[in-house]
Amino acid sequence: MSAADLAENQLARRPAALGYLASLVMVAAATGAALAVERAVAPPNLSLVFVLPVVAAALSFGWGPAMLAAVGGAAAFNFFLIAPRYTLRVSDPANIWALALLLITAAAVSAVAAQSRRRALQAWDALGESFALQAMARAMVGAGDAQALAHACTEALARIFKAPAVVFLTEGDDLQLAAHSGGGGVTPADEDAAHWVAAARLPSRGGAYPIDGCAYDLWPVQTPKRQRAVVGVQISGREQGRPENPERVVETVAGFLSVALDREANARDAVESRVAVASERMKSELLAAVSHDLKTPLSTILVTLQSLRKFGDAHDAGTREELLRSAEAETSRLSRMVANLLDMGRLEADALPVRAAATAPDVLVVNALEHAAAALAGRKVVSDIATEGGKLMVDPSLFETALANILENAGKYSHPGATIRICSGEDAASGWIEVEDEGPGFPGPVEPLFERFARGVSGDGRAPGTGLGLTIARGFIEAQGGQVRAADREDGKGAVVRLVVPLAVRSRARA
Repeated sequence: MSAADLAENQLARRPAALGYLASLVMVAAATGAALAVERAVAPPNLSLVFVLPVVAAALSFGWGPAMLAAVGGAAAFNFFLIAPRYTLRVSDPANIWALALLLITAAAVSAVAAQSRRRALQAWDALGESFALQAMARAMVGAGDAQALAHACTEALARIFKAPAVVFLTEGDDLQLAAHSGGGGVTPADEDAAHWVAAARLPSRGGAYPIDGCAYDLWPVQTPKRQRAVVGVQISGREQGRPENPERVVETVAGFLSVALDREANARDAVESRVAVASERMKSELLAAVSHDLKTPLSTILVTLQSLRKFGDAHDAGTREELLRSAEAETSRLSRMVANLLDMGRLEADALPVRAAATAPDVLVVNALEHAAAALAGRKVVSDIATEGGKLMVDPSLFETALANILENAGKYSHPGATIRICSGEDAASGWIEVEDEGPGFPGPVEPLFERFARGVSGDGRAPGTGLGLTIARGFIEAQGGQVRAADREDGKGAVVRLVVPLAVRSRARA
């Protein structure tokens, strides 16, 4: 229980009839106590005993029950303790002054005590309001969308006014119920009234013109970004009456909601802007990669076909074979580029099904070498793959594509005649295949090279390709629960890239 709830329990607003009844009971108790004291010690004046019920009634129930206790105490004092007893007549004029002073003193004490009670209740109300607003502010800071903001607002209003609360928000050109708290319900009349308030930008009171059937008092909210909302609380027509000046609290809550709605809209606009910028940048990078790297293979294929068509009879068999081989190589290269772009699309769309199976490392290497044969032409490939080790738990197709991309990179950045070494190994629960080349190594930090369209060398002298090889390799390997590690060789004469993936569980032979 919060401090505000505890305070309200300690100093609750009791029903009016109970207060008046309790005042009379306390007067009766005071009368009995005064009679008992008179019989025991016979004091000269017991009028002050009747001040106690007045103070108790004022502190507990307010000014009305306190005045009833004052009048009742004066009457009881006269009837039971002033001669002639058991009548309301007063024979001694001094006793008349005593009764008047008792009534005046009781009235003054009741006024002061009732005022203290009102101030105490106002302080507790302010404390409860402060707690509710603090809780709303915390909820709004962590809210992820407009619906959560509206819910935090209704929770605060329902807690402050102890009545059902609603918030309507605009969705496009329409106003929709966004949140409701505190019980009750929302009727078509309430929705009609909310639409009227939003359109007229004027508040309305429940059960009054222009929508007599509406149960909520409604207030319009419009943010600086011209977002619209309607806040409502069911506070009219209650037994305890309508709160005094509820607009002050509602306007405070509406101000919080206005700022939070604009903040959420700004955050949404910022995300959309970042997405648009990233999309444009990706389009530009893709266009640059395509325009630079597709020009050469397309030109080669075009020239080959034109030469064979125009001068086919003039070429000998060796020349025709060479031209066809060149066209085939460029077509294969073009196919690999398109395949990389498609693979990148699958990664971006998170549409990469993984069908893992226990596969021997040497099988994966052989197939990957076939895919990367064109890029490795003129390089010496040394395979040092263990044939008796554990199998790798991978999707063969995805792993071979990743390894082929690493081999193609090694071939592109290695000079003709350079050695490219492939080896494998295993640790406690993972196995790996490593590619080591004799190229220039990485030009700087390795991590940026795994981004889309990143190239190891800038300028026109860079190696051909779309700059997606490492990106696709990492995406495919991580999708299988593995990782890609890259670094320069310790001797500084090339680069090393290792693909680490889980080992397949080895079955144990039964004894």
